[in-house]
Amino acid sequence: MNMDMWKIMLMAGGIIIAGLLIVVAILQVKIYKYRRKIYFIRRDRERCNELLFTVKDGNFCFVYPDQKVKDPRKEMVEKCSRRLAVMLDLKNGTASTFADIVDSFYKDDALRLKKYVSLLQREGLAFEDVLEFKGEGSFINVYGNRVQGADADLYCDVVWFRDVSAEAAHTEALENDKIHVQEQLKQLENMIDGFDAPLWLRDDNLNLLAVNKKYVEYAGKNSKDEVLRQNIEINNNKGEAVAKALAQVVHKSKKKQKKIINIVHRGNVYNFELHEKPYYMGDTLDKIGTVGYLLNNTELEKAKRNFEANQNSHLEILGVLGTAFAIFDEKTNLYFYNTSFRNLWGLDNDFFEKNPNYMQFIETIRQQKMLPPNPDFKTFKDEELSVFSGLWKIREDLLHLPDGRTIHRFRMPHPNGVIFAFEDVSDRLATMRRLNDLTLMQQGILDNLSDSVIIFGSNQRLKFYNRSYLKLWGTDRDRMQDEPKLETVIEQQKLFFSNIDDWETFKQSMLKNIIEVRSFELLRDDNKKVGVSPQIFYDGSIMLTYTVK
Repeated sequence: MNMDMWKIMLMAGGIIIAGLLIVVAILQVKIYKYRRKIYFIRRDRERCNELLFTVKDGNFCFVYPDQKVKDPRKEMVEKCSRRLAVMLDLKNGTASTFADIVDSFYKDDALRLKKYVSLLQREGLAFEDVLEFKGEGSFINVYGNRVQGADADLYCDVVWFRDVSAEAAHTEALENDKIHVQEQLKQLENMIDGFDAPLWLRDDNLNLLAVNKKYVEYAGKNSKDEVLRQNIEINNNKGEAVAKALAQVVHKSKKKQKKIINIVHRGNVYNFELHEKPYYMGDTLDKIGTVGYLLNNTELEKAKRNFEANQNSHLEILGVLGTAFAIFDEKTNLYFYNTSFRNLWGLDNDFFEKNPNYMQFIETIRQQKMLPPNPDFKTFKDEELSVFSGLWKIREDLLHLPDGRTIHRFRMPHPNGVIFAFEDVSDRLATMRRLNDLTLMQQGILDNLSDSVIIFGSNQRLKFYNRSYLKLWGTDRDRMQDEPKLETVIEQQKLFFSNIDDWETFKQSMLKNIIEVRSFELLRDDNKKVGVSPQIFYDGSIMLTYTVK
């Protein structure tokens, strides 16, 4: 080869080498770019993995192969997250299989999870449910979905797991609270419906918020919903919505109000006491509603009318009675008096025209020297006034007047105050004193008799006996108290007849002789013969005389 040929070959070789170097340089640049791209891909994947690890939900992935295969499910790879392994306390950690996951739940929940995942893998059907975890009764919220690329390529099916035990417990507590509140509301509704009077609640616009069954009845409707929906009022006998009108007064004044109204119900007119009271709605004080109710006043009004009629009749009767009567009201003012009261105390018209009170009455009769002397008049007045505040039953006493009369005074509670009754018992007391003197004289005569004497009244109860009787029969005065009956006194003599076999027959024989006024003799255990002489007086009294023979 000549020199030119070598030059040409060298030049061609240089060009080839230069080209190769350029190609190598280009390849190195491309390799660098690919390596850099792979580095960032790996770094993004690691970041994504770490990001997944930081979420509070655990996950289990079914990763499908990148290449096209006939059945991707046979080639898929299972991946368990660290969070899920910790959450379900899996022994195999992140190497756990789906079977390990299923085994962490109770049988029924495990079957549901398997069915959910099967539908997800076959049809891409997402799901969500709460399953009960075997560990300590925890609850896990499980939800699954399919992950696909923008080109519809199948990437993976992922099942997420979140521990909702606290939320479930809170939800259960709220549900229990809800049930409890509903029960309380039902009890409250039953209580209100059991109230035998119309009852209602209004909002700040005075529209009806709630009513009870009695309200529905008086409104003439079938249900509470109908009443509330139509905002139906209970009207008075003139068709006026008096309750709402009264509620407007309450809403404006912020004070409870009441009013007497008449209502027609089932063809009859009833008298009611209407009440409306304010209440604050919610936590603020700017919204005011009202609570209203009706109290049936019909029987009370009827009783009042009857009472007034009876009271007037009683006052008319008191007015003509001989006993002196006066009524002083709760403020101690004279409310009523009869002619006998006026005459007893010698009071003139001027006294009554001044509308006197009780203390003025006391002062007047004191000035007329018709009041018993009292060294501490202030204390006396306080005691007299005390009956107007603490009198619960009848009090009675005797007033010994300076003129020698004795007044029997009664003080009794009365609906209008205190009723005073005064009765001059001077003659009666004098008669009683004379009777007592006569009784003492009779007793003295009996005690001076040598024979034993005992006297029974017409009712066969003991009236008199003498000392000789007590000595003869060995008894004492205590056994003769309380007016024992004739048969009881005869029974006390049994101690002196122990030789009698049939005492009851013997006693009945004595009683028969006494009633038939036949004298008889008794032989006592001490061998004393006692003659018994009965005698019956004109008033039916029986006297027995015992004579020792």
